[in-house]
Amino acid sequence: MTRHPDREIKQSFPIRSQVRGWFFRVDELPTGYWQVKGRDRFGHTISCVGESPDDVLATAESEARLQSASAT
Repeated sequence: MTRHPDREIKQSFPIRSQVRGWFFRVDELPTGYWQVKGRDRFGHTISCVGESPDDVLATAESEARLQSASAT
């Protein structure tokens, strides 16, 4: 599996996660909801939508944690 450099990922995903190796971005949708997209160093992705940017980011980080645990 190809590992992508952090600098390259941070251009599109500027928020460094508390989950090691994951980066996120938060976008407000026209519907008033928030979308969080995440990517890790190996190209795995996560996408979550919700009403609060903080809650959606927390959900995405939980999913990243689960995905990272299942990958090891």
